[in-house]
Amino acid sequence: MRLLLPLGCLLLVLASPARADDEYDACVGDAGAVMPDMGACGAEWIDREDARLNEAWQALLAELPEDSHPKLRDEQRAWLAYRDASCLFYLDAVEYGQVGRYLSYPSCRAFVIAQRTAALDEIRKSVAPI
Repeated sequence: MRLLLPLGCLLLVLASPARADDEYDACVGDAGAVMPDMGACGAEWIDREDARLNEAWQALLAELPEDSHPKLRDEQRAWLAYRDASCLFYLDAVEYGQVGRYLSYPSCRAFVIAQRTAALDEIRKSVAPI
C-alpha cells in the first residue's frame, strides 16, 4: 500500500496539464491575434520540450548499464509512435478550426512530450546510484 501512494502522486503529476513556459506566453502576447504567428509560438514551445526530452533521454542512458539500452530504445520507439499519433484530432479544421491548429495542437503536443520527459526523469532517479 505504501507504493500506491507515491505511484498515485506521480500519476497525478503526469496527468496535470502542461503549463506553457514564459517564452510561449510572451510570444503569444507579441503575436496578437495572428493565428499563424501563435502557431509558430507553439512550434517553438514544442521544440523546447523536445530539447528537454533529449536531455532527459541522454541522462537516463548515462545511468543505465549498456545491456538495458535496447529495451529502453524499444520503449522509446513505442512512445514515439504514440507521440506522433497523439493530438492529431486538433488538426481537424471542421471541428477545431484555427484555434485547434494553432493553439490546441501545440499545447497538447508539448504536454505529451513533457509527460514523457517527467517519466524518463523518474526512471533515471529510480536507477541512479544512491
